[in-house]
Amino acid sequence: MKTVFGKVLLCTVFSISPFSTHLLCASECNEKSVTALANVQEQSIQFAGTVVNEHGEPLVGVSVRVTNRPSVGTITGLDGEFSLRLEKGDTVELSYVGYVSQVMTVKTEKHLKITLKEDSQLLDDVVVTALGIKRDEKALSYNVQRIKGEQLIQVKDANFVNSLTGKIAGVNIQSGAAGAGSATKVIMRGSKSISGSNNVLYVVDGMPVGNKTKATSGDAFEATGGGGGEGISDFNPEDIESISALTGPSAAALYGAAAANGVILITTKKGKEGKFSMTLSSSAEISRPFVTPRFQNRYGHAEGDERSWGNLLDKPTDFSPLDFFKTGTLFTTAATASMGNARNQTYVSFASTNSKGIVPTSGVYKYNFTGRNTANFLDDKLHWDMSASFVIQGHQNMFSQGGYGNPLLPLYLFPRGDNFEDIKVFEHYNPIRNISEQYWPYGGKIGNITSENPYWIVNRELYQSHRKRYMFFTSLAYDVTSWLNIAGRCRIDNTYSKDTKKLYASTTETLSQGTKGTYGNNQEEFRQTYADVMVNVNKSFGSYFQDGTELPLFHLTANVGASYEDYLTTGVSVGGRLNLIPNLFSAPNLVTNQQGAGESYQHTRNIAAFASMELGFKNYLYLTLTGRNDWPSQLVNSREPSVFYPSVGLSGVLSQMLRMPSFIDYLKLRGSYTEVGSPISFTGLTPGTVTYKIEGGTLKPISIYPFPDFKAERTKSFEVGLNFKGFGNRLHLDATFYHSNTYNQTFLADLPETSGYTGFYVQTGNVRNRGVELSLGYEDQFLKQKKNKLSVSSYVTFTKNENKILNLVDKYENPVTGEPVALDKLSNNIRKNGSMGDIVVKGVLKRDENNRLIPTKDGSRFEIDDKQRILMGNSDPDFTMGWRNDFRYGPVSLGALIYARFGGIVQSATQSYLNAYGVSEESAQARDRGGVEVGGHMYDARMYYETIHEQMAYYTYDATNIRLQELVLSYHLDGKYLKNWVKGVTFSLFGKNLIMFYNRAPYDPEIAANTKSFRYTSEFFMVPSLRSVGASIKINL
Repeated sequence: MKTVFGKVLLCTVFSISPFSTHLLCASECNEKSVTALANVQEQSIQFAGTVVNEHGEPLVGVSVRVTNRPSVGTITGLDGEFSLRLEKGDTVELSYVGYVSQVMTVKTEKHLKITLKEDSQLLDDVVVTALGIKRDEKALSYNVQRIKGEQLIQVKDANFVNSLTGKIAGVNIQSGAAGAGSATKVIMRGSKSISGSNNVLYVVDGMPVGNKTKATSGDAFEATGGGGGEGISDFNPEDIESISALTGPSAAALYGAAAANGVILITTKKGKEGKFSMTLSSSAEISRPFVTPRFQNRYGHAEGDERSWGNLLDKPTDFSPLDFFKTGTLFTTAATASMGNARNQTYVSFASTNSKGIVPTSGVYKYNFTGRNTANFLDDKLHWDMSASFVIQGHQNMFSQGGYGNPLLPLYLFPRGDNFEDIKVFEHYNPIRNISEQYWPYGGKIGNITSENPYWIVNRELYQSHRKRYMFFTSLAYDVTSWLNIAGRCRIDNTYSKDTKKLYASTTETLSQGTKGTYGNNQEEFRQTYADVMVNVNKSFGSYFQDGTELPLFHLTANVGASYEDYLTTGVSVGGRLNLIPNLFSAPNLVTNQQGAGESYQHTRNIAAFASMELGFKNYLYLTLTGRNDWPSQLVNSREPSVFYPSVGLSGVLSQMLRMPSFIDYLKLRGSYTEVGSPISFTGLTPGTVTYKIEGGTLKPISIYPFPDFKAERTKSFEVGLNFKGFGNRLHLDATFYHSNTYNQTFLADLPETSGYTGFYVQTGNVRNRGVELSLGYEDQFLKQKKNKLSVSSYVTFTKNENKILNLVDKYENPVTGEPVALDKLSNNIRKNGSMGDIVVKGVLKRDENNRLIPTKDGSRFEIDDKQRILMGNSDPDFTMGWRNDFRYGPVSLGALIYARFGGIVQSATQSYLNAYGVSEESAQARDRGGVEVGGHMYDARMYYETIHEQMAYYTYDATNIRLQELVLSYHLDGKYLKNWVKGVTFSLFGKNLIMFYNRAPYDPEIAANTKSFRYTSEFFMVPSLRSVGASIKINL
C-alpha cells in the first residue's frame, strides 16, 4: 500500500511540475526510483525517548549524536525528551556533563527511557562552591581550582595541606619547620591584613572549620619544643573526595568575614550504591635532612676558647653535627569501606599515622575513626546525611627553631677538636642530691642564650601534647517540588587538649627557675558550633527552539539562608617550680606561693544572612549576584555592628555564542567584583565588652584609649579571566588577573603620658595586591590501537602577586588633643609605599676614603655604621611555578612534580653564628685563603666574621630554588591475576624533595619558622627540611 501511494504521489508531483513535458506521465513513472525511495522509508526509524538521571528526574540538554554521521543529532528538551529520524543500525551516543555516556544501536521505534549514571571522573565539570553549592563550571565568574583526593595520598604526609604545594595557582604554601604534622602557612593572593590573620579559611562539606594552631612564632628567644600542628591536619586524607581552592574573595563571598583570605574547600567521601567494597592501604617512609649547613672539621679551638678559631688539626675530627639526626620514619595505615542501595549508603574508615622525627625523641601519632550514612525517604524527597569522626592525636618535642630548648644551637657550635662522644652521656649521678644532673662542661652563654647539652634538651626537656577531637555533622534536605528545596545543616566540633611541660632539675634557670625542676599543665577546650538553613531554587523558564527542539531560555539557581557560628575556647593552667621532690611532675609538688595558675577564655560568635542568584541565558551567558550580612561579636556595640558584603559576576561561553575555529572546543570569559572583610582581630574592646586582667591579685587598668568606632576591615576585589579547551580537549588553559585593596587596617598609635593612656586604635590604611594566576595543561593518549595505551598529562601552574602598602595612617585625629595623626611606618619593615614582605636591616661596615674597613680603637673588630636603614628586598617570591607530569602505560604509572620559586630573599642567623664561631666551611675556606677579601683588600677571617655577626645585611640570600618535589612510580595488578580474590592491588614507590636543582640559601627557603602571621622570621637554628623515600600498597576488595 505504501509503495502504491508513493507512486501516485510522486507522479502527481511530476505532472504538475512546469517541467512535466520532459517527464513521464503517471503511468510511465520510473518505478526503480520509487522503489528506492520506499526502501529508504522502510529502513528509517523514528528514534525517540526520555533521558533521566538515577533519581528519575529528566535531564535537559543531553547531547544525542549519531557517531557515524556527526552532523546528525539533537539535544533533550525541558522534559528530557528527544526525537530523531535515523536509519537502522545507526550508532547513537548520549552524553551529558557529569554523567557516563551511553552508546546504543538503533533497532526499533519503541519509545525508550534511558538512565544516565553519574561518573565521578566526569563530574570535574560540576564544581562544589561556597556553602557546598554545586554549580556548573561554565557558570562561574571566578577562578576555582580542584584537586582530586587521589593526589593527596600518592605521596603521604602527616599534614595533607603540604601535598597541595605547586598544584594550585595563586596559593603560596610553606611547610612548618617542626617536621611531620607541623602547621603550614597558606596565603592566597598575597597578604592583606597587617594586624589580623592572613591564613585561609578551611571549609569541610560546605561548613567552616576553625583551624586552631599550636605553632610557635619562631622567635629567637622562644623555647622551641613547644611547637605543634594545626587543626586541619587532624583530617584523614583517605576520607577526602576532592579539594577546591577558592583563591579569590569572589569565590568565597558567601562566607563573608571568614573568607577574606580565600577558602580551601574540602569535600569528603560518601557511601556508594552497590555491593560492599573495601580498600586497605599502608605506607612506610624514611626521611633524612635535606638542605643543611656546611660545617668544617679541620680547624680546632684554642685552650679556654669555645670558638673554633684554633690551629689546623693534625687530622680532621670525626665529629659531624649531622650525625645527631636520626632517620625519621612515617608509617600510615588506612581502611575504608562502602556499601549501600538506592536509598541508603554507608561509609566507614579508619587510619593511623605514626611518625618519629629526625630530632631524637620528637614524634607524632594520630588515629582517625569516621562513619557516614546517607539516606533518602518519602519517595526520595527527604535526604538525610550524618557523619561522626573521632580523632586521637599527640606529639612530643616538635622542635622548630629558636634559642632556648633547641638542641641544634649547642650541637652546631660544639668546639671542634673536642670529644663529642663524651657529652652523649648527658647526665651524671649526683650522690649528694640523689638525682642525675645535666652534664655539660661548656657552661656559659652563646650570645644572649644559655648553652645546654643537646642530648639533655631532647631527653629531659619534654613538651608533650595530647588531643581528643569529636566531630559531628548532619544535614536534612526536603524537595518541596522538582525545583524547590529546603535544607538545614549542623556541625559540632569539640577538641580537648592537654599540654604538659616537664623540665628536669639542672635545666638552665632561664627556662626552669629553681633547682628541682619545672612543671606546667595546660588543659584547653575548643568548641565549634555551626548551623545554617537554606532555601534553594533550581528552575528553568521560558523556551526557544533550536534544531526543532524546545530548550529552556533562562535557568535560575538561587539560595537564601542564614547561618550561626560560635567559637569558644576555655583553658585552665597550672605550673611553676617544683617544691619538695625533684622531677616529680605533679601539681601538689609545686611551690605554693609561686604557682603559675591561670584561666583563659575567648568567645566569638557570628550570625549571618545571605543570598545568591545565578541567572543563565541560553546555557551560555550567566549573571551571578550574592549578598551577605554579618553580625560579628567583635563589633558588638560599635557604631557599625554589622557588615554587608556584595558581589557581582558575569561569565559567557563564547564558544557557544559565536562560531569558533575548529581547534577551539571551549572558550569562556569571566569577570567579577566583590567586597568582603573581617572584623577586628581583638576581643573585649568595644563598649560593654571591655575586659580587665587580674595580675598579682589586682586589676590591671587598660592603658589603651577606649574606641567605640570600630569597623570591619574591608577588601574590595575584582578579577577577570578566561578558560580555554582546545585541540580535541587535549589542551587546557585557565588564566586570571586580579586586583584587590584592603582598607580599615587596625593600628595602635601612641599617646602622650599626660593623657593617661599609652595609645589609641586607628583604622585606616590601604594594602594593594594584584597578580596573575595561570594553569596550563595537556592531556593525550598514544598507542590507541595497542592493548596498552599510553596516557600522558602535563600541567603547569604559575603564580605572581605584587603587594604594596599604599597608605598607613594619614590625617587621623588624636582623640585626646584633636591634633592630626600621621604614620608613615609601623616598624622598620612595614612602611608606606613598601610591601608587607619587605626586609629592612641596619648595620653595614664603615669604609675610609681608600675603601678600606676601619678597625675599632681596641683593634678587635671593624667599625659598624648602624644609623642607616637598608631595604634588602622582599621575602615574597617574584613568582612560583609547579610542573606536574603523569604517564600511564597499561598497569604502570609514573608521576613527577617539579616546584620552583623565583625571586625573594631570606636571611640566616644560623650562618652568622656558624661563621662567628669558626665552625662553618665558609670560615675554614677563608682561613685557607689567608683571610677574607673585601673591596680588593684582605682581612683577618675571625675579626671580619665576628664583626658582621648578627649584621643581617651580610646574611641575606636569594630565595630562588628549584626542586624535584614529588616522584611516584606505581604498578597496578588486576585482580584476575590473583584468582579474583581481590579487585586489584597497587604497589607504589615515592619520594619527596629528592633533588634540589638550584638553591643559594644555606637552608630550605620553603620552610617557614613562623606560620602564625604574615611576617617573615629569619632562620635561627631551624630544624632542616626533609628528603623522604617510601613505599605503599593499596588493596581493593
